[in-house]
Amino acid sequence: MDNKVMTRLTEAVSSGVPVRLHRSAIRDADRLDGFVVGVGAAWTLIALCGDFRLDGWAAVRTADITKVGWRGGTDCLTVRALRRRGQWPARAPEPALTLDGLADLAQGASRAFGMVSLHREHDAPDACWIGEVAAVRPKSLRLREVDTEARWCPELSKFPFEEVTRVGFGGRYERILQEFAGPFR
Repeated sequence: MDNKVMTRLTEAVSSGVPVRLHRSAIRDADRLDGFVVGVGAAWTLIALCGDFRLDGWAAVRTADITKVGWRGGTDCLTVRALRRRGQWPARAPEPALTLDGLADLAQGASRAFGMVSLHREHDAPDACWIGEVAAVRPKSLRLREVDTEARWCPELSKFPFEEVTRVGFGGRYERILQEFAGPFR
């Protein structure tokens, strides 16, 4: 990882300014806008922000981040709008999640929020798989998925750790799926 990127990530956490994370090593990967709320050797956590509102969190592999762009200062309209609503500075989720490895990160997010979205952006940049983490193996995790109509899939899906480039949770879409899917029966 570039020392400049790590320095900018650390500055973003301490300053609370909005950023755009670029991951040009992953072709067609989304650029993520929001607030960096945690940096680990393996994963970086960003509170996603769009249309002047926070919308869950995304954890991306720290090594994949190639640029951290500032999207304004602490007096920009986004920050002023969030501050007025009592949502700034953006915070990491409670309970705190470990950013040292995918297994603990995904399990912790699934326990705290129910649904997580897993992204395999090298293979399928426009797709994600959403569900509850059902099991962790030494080199992979198993996800009990829900479909786009919030129906539980009967079989578990396997995700090798090295293929997962992003984990999302706590966003509007995951919360809606959780609400309508209910507990797995």
